[in-house]
Order: sequence, then structure tokens, then C-alpha cells
Amino acid sequence: MNLQVEGANEAPSFHGGLENLDEEFDYDLTEMEGEVPRDLNGTFFRNGPGRQKIGGTKFGHWFDGDGMLCAYTFDDGKAHFRNRYVRTPKYLAETKAQRVLYRGFGTQIPGGLLSNFLRPPTNPANTNTIYHGGHLLALNEGGRPWKMTPGSLETVGEFTYEGELEPLMMFSAHGKVHPRTGEYVNFGAGFSGLGMKGPRPCLNIFRVNSAGKLFKKGQIPLQTYPFCHDFALTDKYAVICIGSIVFGNMLPVMLGTRSIADQVIFDPAIPMQVLVIDLEILKEVRRFETDPGAIVHFGNAFDEGDEIVVDAMYTDNFEVNRTMVDVFNPDRQFNGGAYLRYRLNMKNGELKSERVSDVESEFPTFNVSLTGQRHKACYTACSVDNGTSGFFNAIQRVDYDGNAKVVTLPAGYYGSEPLFVPAVDARQEDDGYILEVVYNAFDHKSELQIYRADDIENQVCNLKLKHHVPHQFHGFFTPEVFPY
Repeated sequence: MNLQVEGANEAPSFHGGLENLDEEFDYDLTEMEGEVPRDLNGTFFRNGPGRQKIGGTKFGHWFDGDGMLCAYTFDDGKAHFRNRYVRTPKYLAETKAQRVLYRGFGTQIPGGLLSNFLRPPTNPANTNTIYHGGHLLALNEGGRPWKMTPGSLETVGEFTYEGELEPLMMFSAHGKVHPRTGEYVNFGAGFSGLGMKGPRPCLNIFRVNSAGKLFKKGQIPLQTYPFCHDFALTDKYAVICIGSIVFGNMLPVMLGTRSIADQVIFDPAIPMQVLVIDLEILKEVRRFETDPGAIVHFGNAFDEGDEIVVDAMYTDNFEVNRTMVDVFNPDRQFNGGAYLRYRLNMKNGELKSERVSDVESEFPTFNVSLTGQRHKACYTACSVDNGTSGFFNAIQRVDYDGNAKVVTLPAGYYGSEPLFVPAVDARQEDDGYILEVVYNAFDHKSELQIYRADDIENQVCNLKLKHHVPHQFHGFFTPEVFPY
């Protein structure tokens, strides 16, 4: 299915999908095209900024919008939708006051230096979600997780794994579940003490057992504070990229005169480094250096002889930051990266890379039961020219050898991170479905499109929502069905 419509140049832009959704809903999804597959059972959680404005004032960065969880529940051919905001102190206070009260990644409190002096950015809990060890968590790497109730999506509170996450420990939005052990592996930027030049930056590495207990931590010392969002996981290693996106002088941020977003730049003079961390000892065992660049999101990775094979979305700039600080500007565009495959030779230190897909790609997804093993297929969001470029408007299935099928949305429809979901009693890797939340800019409403994972040109269902869902970031699927 490679859909196009006439009058593409007249199609509305993606910007309507950034408007607030202030209401919270709870209803059965009964308006649909096709049928909900009966072998699709479980809960699809998604997280992202539910609002970009408060009291008419725009936040200063897309990263600063308040986290809103959505739950799409599938049960024996039926579907249900619910959304709830994460009740962080920021959300509660700003909702009551209807004005900006907290600093963010790119948001300053009105009032200048005196209002922002020594005020750290807050955690809006708006980036991803995980259900592991009986805990549903809303994640943002600017702080610790927030725990939610899986069925009602009510906020329980900030979550610390019984105090193992200390107050200044960050917890990434992109942890991975190790399929062989059932452990949840995650990381976060932090500090390992004070030195002659001030706080010593590090990466904290965490292992959480299948029962939800954080039982092991490690620290990787670094020279500079990193901009790290995601990592790759093999059976034996965690692979983390320290790229050319760097924090400049942070003194103005501490003084309150500038935001973090003002100080983050892409420095082409800084090479990209790839760190390999042994999961057993949580120590760095190899570091590779390559051309300047950055990896924001990783696909799968696996060990193969002396090599680690890593799929990643590579970029050689950080122009997207200009868009994210000014999301409602009609001239701003979101773009993806290059789908590359890296081979890291742990024996001789050689690094090789090759391009896997020619299509501009982001938000890779695959069958996570194959995490750390060689996979057959990966799926990505794509940006293609269909008359309304500038946002994700297609999805693709990329076989391991690079053969790709692209499904292009009609002009005026905008996609998101696709998510692979296995069918009940699946017998092969791609026996399942791709879930794709799509914004219809013509009607200012969203829909959940369901495709066959083994044949993404086969759309089996389109569930129509009664409203729009603001463009979100990431999601997670569990086969569990919670009372709603």
C-alpha cells in the first residue's frame, strides 16, 4: 500500500498534531475499518508530551511538554483507549496556576535571571514507558521514573527502586529487557564525585532483575557530560555512543541566563566514540572512535564471533534542535537519520560501517524477543517526499540484507514510532503486527493503524479515535490485559 492523494501540496502540515490534548478519555474503540485481529491481545502503552502550552504560553522545547500516557488495550477482538497525564509536581502546579513555573530543557521561567538562578530543569516524565517486574513506569532521562497504575493510569509517584536510585541519579528513557535473563538494563548520566575542575561526569549502569529489584550498579567515568539518549544491548554487552552532540559552557545555565537547549551543539571537531560495557561486571571493556556524528536511537545488536553487530540511526548534525525549540513555526521540519550497521571488532579494535537503507529513518523497532540475537527484520519511521515532507509520513520494513518495503501515508497524514507486537502463539520472528499511531491533519484526529509485520503493505485494521493525540515519542507493549 503506497497511498497518495491529489492536491498533496494543499494538504495541512503536521503542526496541528502538536496542539494540546487537555482532556483525559476512557472509551471503547468501536469506529474502525477492518477488524481487530483476535490474535492481538495485550496493552500498548505510549508516552509523549500531551501539551506544549500552558495558559497560552508555549514551552521552550518539545522535550518540556508534560508527559501523557496512552493505553490501547486489545482483548479478544475488542479495543479500548485511555489517556492520563503523569501527575508530576510540574503538571499539578502549572495546571493550577495556568502559567510556566518550572524550568525545562529549553524552557525558562518568566522573570529573567532571578526566576531561574540555580533552578535545575524538572522532569516531565514524557519520553517512554516500560512495564517490567510489576511496575509501569513513565520515563524521562532528566530524572527518576514515575510509577503509574497499569489499568487506570493513575499516578503513584516518583519511583526509586527502594532507594537504589539516588536523588541525583538519572534513569534513561531507553532501558532494554534482556530476553535470556529477564533483566531490565538501563543507564543514566550522573556524577561520580568532585575533582579539581568540579563535578566528575559518569554514566551509571543499572541491572534490575525480573522481579523488579535493582540489584547491581556500575559507573563509567567520562571526560565530559554526555548527551546520551539510547543504547544497544547484546547478550554480553551494552553499547553506548558518546557522540559529537555536546554540552557547551553550562555556567550560564546554572546562573539562569540560558537554557540547556541553548548550550547543546554539534561539534564536528569531536569524533564519535562507541563504548562497550560488559554486562556482568558493568565496566567498560573496549572503546572505539570514528568520524564525527551522533546516534540518537539504536536498533538491534548481537555478538558474532569477535564482532559486535549494531544497527543505529546516524546523524551528522543537530539541526533538529532548532525545530524542537520552535515547534509551531511552519518553516521548521523534523528529519530522520541514516540507517547504518556497525561492526565492532572486539579483538583488533577495528570499526566498520555500512548503510542499510537509503530511506531517511528514525525510531527503529524489531521483535524484542530477538534482542541480542541476529534478527530478520527491522521497522522504522520514515520521512519521504509525498508533498508534505518535514515530518514522519511513512514506515518501512527493512530485512537484514537491506531489502526494504516502504508504506507511504497519504499527504496530510503523519506517523510516529512503529511498534512490533507478536501475535498470540507466534511461531516465527515476524508473526505479528506493526502498530502505528497516525495523525490526520485534515480532521485533527488520530487513528491507530495495524499492519501485518510479515507484509506491511497489508493493513488489517484502522481504529478511529474521537480526538487527536499529540505527537508522542515512544511506546511499549505487554501481552497483559489490565482491568480498565
